[in-house]
Amino acid sequence: MQSRKAHPLHQSRLFKVSSPAKLAHILGLTDDGLTALIGKADVYHEFDIAKKGGGKRHVENPTAPLKAVQAKLAKFLAAIDPPDFLFCPVKGRCYVTNAASHRASRVVHCLDIKKFFPSTPSRRVFWFFETVMKCRKDVASIITRLSTYQGRLPTGSPLSPIMAYFAYCDLWAKLDAFCRERGYKLTVYIDDVTVSGQKVPLSDIWRMKQMIHGYGLRYHKEKTFVDRPAEITGVIVRGDKLAVPHRQHLKRRSAQRELLLGEGDTQVLQGRLAGLDGQIRQVACHNGKLG
Repeated sequence: MQSRKAHPLHQSRLFKVSSPAKLAHILGLTDDGLTALIGKADVYHEFDIAKKGGGKRHVENPTAPLKAVQAKLAKFLAAIDPPDFLFCPVKGRCYVTNAASHRASRVVHCLDIKKFFPSTPSRRVFWFFETVMKCRKDVASIITRLSTYQGRLPTGSPLSPIMAYFAYCDLWAKLDAFCRERGYKLTVYIDDVTVSGQKVPLSDIWRMKQMIHGYGLRYHKEKTFVDRPAEITGVIVRGDKLAVPHRQHLKRRSAQRELLLGEGDTQVLQGRLAGLDGQIRQVACHNGKLG
């Protein structure tokens, strides 16, 4: 998401925005254009899409004008120098480098923040822009209205991934400080939280859960790996090496077979195969860097 060299938070174009007119200029809008955008109704299209593992995912997709403004806000936030523990959305970091950060750890504990975007309320977005970014109150209110839908972060916005992090940046800073004091490694990949080390007592994991719970968030899909391969953001970490999960190899063979037999949509199968091959190459390439 970052398109230029990262800079400190206080150098962001969104820092200390002092008027709605200045905000409109930063976003490339006229004063009337900004007023019209925040005053519009029906600026989201809602629908469901099927999940790969079954079930459905509800999507709140902003209209093109609003999405363009949200993308600009995301670009400004993504240009802020990220902490070492944040892996998405950060230029040069990905799900593979996130997993690689925990190589050679005896203990790995993973948990997901449950429904992270819908669980991030407007008040946390407002808090960030007024308190951390030091914007004038009316400006913070306008940005919050541009960023949220029905009082929370929308699931289909290009802004939600980076905004979810900044809305809780004080929580993440506390968790990082807690882990650093104890020699643990913490990484955050949107809603995936991973902690690892040579010894990570469950009592410390419980304290971290209490911190998360204290901010009104919930966690689920907990996994603990002790002296065995760990799956982290879809990558197997085995000692100091990385591997693609066996199910991905099975999917690749299945796509190859269907393509060979002429079953299914050729274009869809070719795209699926290209994606799986890219994932396998990325992991293999990173192993080469580790070696």
